[in-house]
Amino acid sequence: MTAAAGGGSSPGDHPESEHRSARTGRPVRTALTGGTLLWADGRLAPGTVVFANGVIQTIAAGEVPAGTDPTDAVRVDIVHDVTGRIVAPGFIDTHVHGGLGANFMAADAAAGTRISRWLAAGGVTACLATTASVEADRLHRTLAGLAALRGRLAGGLGIDLLGIHVEGPFLAPSHHGVHRQEHLRLPSAEAVDALLEAGDGAVQVVTLAPELPDGMDTVARLADAGVHPSLGHSGASFQQAKAAIGRGLDRATHLFNALPPIHHRAPGPVPALLTDPRVRCELIGDGVHVGPEMLRFAVDVAGWERLMLVSDGCDVAGLPPGRQQRWDGTEVEVTETASRTLDGTVAGSITRLGDALRTVVRDGGIALSDALRMASTVPAESLGLADRGRLTPGRMADIVVLDAELRVHTTYVRGEIVFDREEMGTTG
Repeated sequence: MTAAAGGGSSPGDHPESEHRSARTGRPVRTALTGGTLLWADGRLAPGTVVFANGVIQTIAAGEVPAGTDPTDAVRVDIVHDVTGRIVAPGFIDTHVHGGLGANFMAADAAAGTRISRWLAAGGVTACLATTASVEADRLHRTLAGLAALRGRLAGGLGIDLLGIHVEGPFLAPSHHGVHRQEHLRLPSAEAVDALLEAGDGAVQVVTLAPELPDGMDTVARLADAGVHPSLGHSGASFQQAKAAIGRGLDRATHLFNALPPIHHRAPGPVPALLTDPRVRCELIGDGVHVGPEMLRFAVDVAGWERLMLVSDGCDVAGLPPGRQQRWDGTEVEVTETASRTLDGTVAGSITRLGDALRTVVRDGGIALSDALRMASTVPAESLGLADRGRLTPGRMADIVVLDAELRVHTTYVRGEIVFDREEMGTTG
């Protein structure tokens, strides 16, 4: 990366977007030029993106962008040459538990810093902190701690923590995955209200099994509170899934995983979720949780517009291969591609959205422009966020720059560099 005027910034430097020109007093404008942009209409075409004060000012097809205001042509102060690279909206991971040995269950600044560092190196600019099934008091303490961490992690120099994804404890024991069965419990109005109160407005998504007693009423209660109910770790039938959608359920948690398989006489929840336009579905694109044929199948059925890539990344992601211990004491075997319990059960993912992008394009045959939007646009829209997820003027300058092999080169959050491979190494 080069800076043609004024030099570039590095993590820890004062943000370029906060500098002001000594001559004009206006915010310094930075341009990424020479690259291939993911335009808002899905085209991958040459262009320049200009940002200042953490916000995209304009994008244009040429190297010298026209101003957004015809009376004030954009004057660029700093130019980063990204020739041969792809410039896309920053990735938004709405289902991630941790990384580099840290788990969001710790709900403290140190864990947030480590996880931010790991995710930023994978092109992630924002995320939902995802919890696990624990006893009620501990869950409430965790939710309160995570609510206090909302905003920029890593002391204001990392990725954005948008809120919380509560995964459990209202899960089906028959589909618990690596959630501990002793911590699962039935939903109730009182339990939901206590959970939302502890989360202090930060809870965005709650994964639950709607077929449990009072599950349908819980779906409606969450939806009425402005929270997104998500079907997951569930044994729901096709009919029960449709009923839950009718009560306000609008998401599916890691589609295919911890759900009944599709059967021609007992279709289960997956066909209901994939075919209903009211639902957006998570997909873990690590190549382990879902086969490439099923990734392609999901896109063919639902279209990229209703599918979002998630990592389901766990705390042992980024740690060396071999025997490791998860946050709850569970021992797992980490390989180059997966984390599994000692009995062979897949225990979360060890990849990030940048890794998933390469996998779904290479192995799943998904078009690059679609995969990029599944990692950025769809997650933003699933949370009702209009300020990120596309490269358009007025949105946050959350940007990822990829090389020709689709490896993350640089990650910007609000116009600030939070990861640069040449300066920080491949894992941040």
